[in-house]
Amino acid sequence: MKAFIIIAFILTSATSALAQFTISGKVLNRKDRKPVEFATVSIPLSGIWTMADANGKFVLKNVPAGEVKLAVQYLGFVKMEYQYLLNKNLDVQLLMDEDNLTLDLVEINAKKGTDLATSYTMDRKALDHLQMLQVTDIASLLPGRKTNTSLHLATTAPQRISLNGTSSELGNATFGVGIEVDGVRITNNSFKDPTKSPNVGPEGPDLKNISTTNIESVEVITGLPSVEYGDMTNGMVKINSRKGVSPYLIEMSTRPNSKLVALSKGLSLGKEAGVLNFNVEHTKSISDLASPYTSYDRNSLSLNYNNTFNKNNNRPLTLNFGVTGNLGGYDSKTDPDLNADTYTKQNDNALRANFSAKWLLKLPWITSLDASGTLNYNNKLTEVRTLQSTTASQASIRTKEQGYHVGELYDNNPNAAIILIPKGIWYESEFNDNKFINYNGRLKANLAKKIGLSHNNFMLGADYSVSGNNGQGLYYDDLRYAPTWRPYPYKDESFVNNYAFFAEDALTVPLGENTLQMVAGIRSEITDIKGSEYGSISNWSPRFNAKYSFWTGKNQLFSDFSIKASWGKTVKLPGFDALYITPGYRDILAFSPGTNANGETYYAYYTQQKNRIFNPDLKWQSNEQKEIAVNFNLKGTRVYISLSDDYTRNPYQYNEDYSAYFYKFTSQTDLQGSAIPSANRIYNIDKNSGIVTVTDKTGVLPVEQLSYTDMYGFNGNGKYENGSPVSRKNINWIIDFKRIEALKTSITVDGNYYFYKGLEKTISAYMPNSTQNMADGRPYKYIGYFIGGGTAANGSINKSLNMNFTVTTHIPAIRLVVSARLEGSFYRFSKNLSESDLGTRAYVIDSKESYLPSATQQDIYGGNRFVAVYPDYYVDFGDLNHKIPFLEKFTWAKDNDVALYNELAKMVVKSNTNYYFNENKISSYYSANLAVTKEIGKYASLSFFANNFFNNMAKVRSTWSGAESSLFGSSYIPAFNYGTTLRLKF
Repeated sequence: MKAFIIIAFILTSATSALAQFTISGKVLNRKDRKPVEFATVSIPLSGIWTMADANGKFVLKNVPAGEVKLAVQYLGFVKMEYQYLLNKNLDVQLLMDEDNLTLDLVEINAKKGTDLATSYTMDRKALDHLQMLQVTDIASLLPGRKTNTSLHLATTAPQRISLNGTSSELGNATFGVGIEVDGVRITNNSFKDPTKSPNVGPEGPDLKNISTTNIESVEVITGLPSVEYGDMTNGMVKINSRKGVSPYLIEMSTRPNSKLVALSKGLSLGKEAGVLNFNVEHTKSISDLASPYTSYDRNSLSLNYNNTFNKNNNRPLTLNFGVTGNLGGYDSKTDPDLNADTYTKQNDNALRANFSAKWLLKLPWITSLDASGTLNYNNKLTEVRTLQSTTASQASIRTKEQGYHVGELYDNNPNAAIILIPKGIWYESEFNDNKFINYNGRLKANLAKKIGLSHNNFMLGADYSVSGNNGQGLYYDDLRYAPTWRPYPYKDESFVNNYAFFAEDALTVPLGENTLQMVAGIRSEITDIKGSEYGSISNWSPRFNAKYSFWTGKNQLFSDFSIKASWGKTVKLPGFDALYITPGYRDILAFSPGTNANGETYYAYYTQQKNRIFNPDLKWQSNEQKEIAVNFNLKGTRVYISLSDDYTRNPYQYNEDYSAYFYKFTSQTDLQGSAIPSANRIYNIDKNSGIVTVTDKTGVLPVEQLSYTDMYGFNGNGKYENGSPVSRKNINWIIDFKRIEALKTSITVDGNYYFYKGLEKTISAYMPNSTQNMADGRPYKYIGYFIGGGTAANGSINKSLNMNFTVTTHIPAIRLVVSARLEGSFYRFSKNLSESDLGTRAYVIDSKESYLPSATQQDIYGGNRFVAVYPDYYVDFGDLNHKIPFLEKFTWAKDNDVALYNELAKMVVKSNTNYYFNENKISSYYSANLAVTKEIGKYASLSFFANNFFNNMAKVRSTWSGAESSLFGSSYIPAFNYGTTLRLKF
């Protein structure tokens, strides 16, 4: 590949001897021959472009002679392409068709992209017909994908998009999806959620706050994108907003749980002043029709300015500025079904800004220069107000200092290490403040050359991105009643700086009637986290795509055949959770005799901070993708098939290491020998030694030192590590059958076969439930080290076959599109796995009560068998460095040391059911959707949809347990729902 890049670069440096000419002309509306102002005219492979003026006129200078393809596009019109043989100066008329339902061909499904990277594009007509409420709805248009089962936005649960894998799988699939809105990266890298278990792993951003009415098109890249794009491993979504002159558009949408109204307009500011687009949207979504108080609001405003200077000059410069803001979020405050004055509120305020400049230079050593800058700021403040009560005083531990501390009343000492909350009833308001921010700057240069009939495009660039969190973290408004909690301001953590450098070369070579296209590139990234143990980490991401096309545009039985192959690597930066483990503390009750002489409840705790482990060996998660795809036209039927193999390495996962600690515990029994009457006792505890003394408040009796018991325990110290690789395979297909002209009807069959296998083989520590003690009542003193963690299964295998059948009737004469879509799941298989490269990980046991391996059964997948998993080894509190093989010792103890056997048995992990490792096959099921879009002249359109309009209530059967369940109210298909959208233009 390096040789290819070097040769291509040498070729680009060669000077073409071909003659050069000028192409000028006008861009006109085909319908009325009026100028299309500010349309973009380009010669795609040459890197040459310009913009028409207010009269539709354009000029392209210094265009090399030969075959030339002109592409022209603008908001509200269909992208058109024209072919010319350039051997003299040309003056042409480029006619554009208005993008409406009078066209002969209307696409309401995802269109297969033409670039070498496998991608699918949804234009505005497809999005209007879909009537999407949230960006995640677009996934339903991908091959084999299903309609979103979420009926509303009124939930604190984030709405994430999944392209290759789900959040329930290993490998952080949703976290690995790259999402951009007008070049602004929407990322979850610096978000912190203290309510989420770190074992869940990092996940992708919440997309509810992105306005859907201002989207012009969406491109979903499931293959290998250009090396220009980084920080993703599981595909990419590029959202493009409306840009260009357009009439006023009012959009009103209603469905049972949600209402939406929006206004947009593209204003021409004058001949040379550019175009200003704005969009205002209000969306309100409720969770329950019977109690319409808990809601989510999206109130967005978008502004975009675009202008091209020197339109008729040889070196046009296009500038674009955009800003989008959103105010709103989730709110249950007015819900009367909740306890009085209890609620949850979550702000979802966002600000996104972008700037880009594109300058056509057309110099021998550089064709164009692009610069861009973006900013994404999201303020997610969560407030949870609850009603609390206690019948006795309650300890709230605030100290971060190791040692023994005594509780005090807030009024006596508001800065006490332990605050005693008096008995009673009170309201508690908990806040979690996230202000996560990321910004990016990018500069790239392009050099396009034509050598003979071949086109070569070389790109060289760099970008710089920063992400961090300026939030306050978790806090409480009234410290008098705050529970055990320590301030942890997210803003105190270092921001993450990422420097990237990339180079890419694209070569297009005509070979007779065929064409060879190749793109090779490499991306280098250096991540720098100042003030942390991670220092600087570098990664390389090579990528290669090649495509060979046969018989393009031929009128024959078999035509437009192409075969594409790709290989490459993508890298995902770690998130805030992985880089900065939330500081943890262990608080152990050291002494609690009841009330003291002053009538105050007495609590003494021993506090120890858990070690916050930074892992300098943490590697960035990466994905290697191999793909092959074919595309052809068989007598009017278009067929696309792709096969991809993804192998994710070094996924981020959370584990714990354990360290020992010791403390002194003084019990009620230790008080019994005290000579001081209980009414006269004043208790004190030494902060460092933990020794409790009793003083006689009357001063008659001497001070007493109470006896104690030396105790021990384990601290779980969290850290992020790299997990085992994850494998995913996909087969996608789209078959567009030849249109039945007599019925104005087309049929599309799209589908997906998916295979996933994840098996965690790293060894991690596991400690029984903290309530487990030794038989003598002392804390449990053993730690087991399991291959793949302390669970019955350490992985799973999933396979599925899904297919959609869509019938679309489009009648241009009456501007009507009707589509009926049958979404079917034909095969759904899953199986829990328990495996290890070091030998058997799990063993069959004869009954749920058994602990030792069965003497007659070995196959855990044999069906209806209880299974036990043993640590690979364990350690004793007395010597944490001495690894003892577990099963060997456990088997020996059965006959030789019953006490040890009983203690070790507490570390055995068993399956809860005898079918846990059975194969789980779900019987086939389907759902049917209906959608209609009708344009009323050129000024209005009306869309209607009904999802699952049969209200399918059939039952599906699971072979896992043999149980049957209804599709009604399940997660398999969406509940019956409907909606309509009215759009007015003027």
